[in-house]
Amino acid sequence: MTDTVRLVALSAGLSTPSSTRMLTDQLSRATAAALGRDGAEVDVTTVELREYAHDITDALLTRFPSEKLSMVIESVRAADAVIAVTPVFNVGPSGLFKTFFDAVDVDVWAGKPVLLGATAGTARHSLAIDYAIRPMFGYLKAEVVPTVVFAASADFGADTEGQADEQPLGARVRRAAAELATLLRAGTGAAAESAEESADAVGSEAPAASRSTLDAEFSDFVPMGTLLGKR
Repeated sequence: MTDTVRLVALSAGLSTPSSTRMLTDQLSRATAAALGRDGAEVDVTTVELREYAHDITDALLTRFPSEKLSMVIESVRAADAVIAVTPVFNVGPSGLFKTFFDAVDVDVWAGKPVLLGATAGTARHSLAIDYAIRPMFGYLKAEVVPTVVFAASADFGADTEGQADEQPLGARVRRAAAELATLLRAGTGAAAESAEESADAVGSEAPAASRSTLDAEFSDFVPMGTLLGKR
């Protein structure tokens, strides 16, 4: 792990202030504290996606991100880890959250350590992370930490119906942050990238190796895949 850890926190809250931003800030602070115990410096960049809503829509329609949005995408690409937090609507992430990821190249996320968070009015939406959000990051090949953090209104003190989680929000935040710090210490993102490059190298060398083991009698043999490729 480098001396300075670059952390990008994406908040898809639709209002100001928002519980989504509150959870994002808690996760950022806890992660910085967990990494700081090892003496690492942490550079946190927080992005309010609502401020880029028009740019995200234009990028999805034209496939050309604006200069403003390109800076956000490049910060994500260069980040050592990402914290992504969204409100839950209709048992899924907000449209703003999903649209941002649709507008970003898939290869940006491969091997990237990601900590997921979500907010909603009640705890009844808590399974949305595992059923609707985590699978998306699995497709993107991101390294999602085991603990995801869901926070209902009750977790922020509005426990009018006794719906607060038995385990305090702060404890869940610290656990998830510690897991993200562990992934970063292990160099998960770099290891995944290295493994992918190695796999590509092996794949490109395999045909030559196969040809070198052919008997002289079959030295002019052309594989079927090569023949079909010439059509």
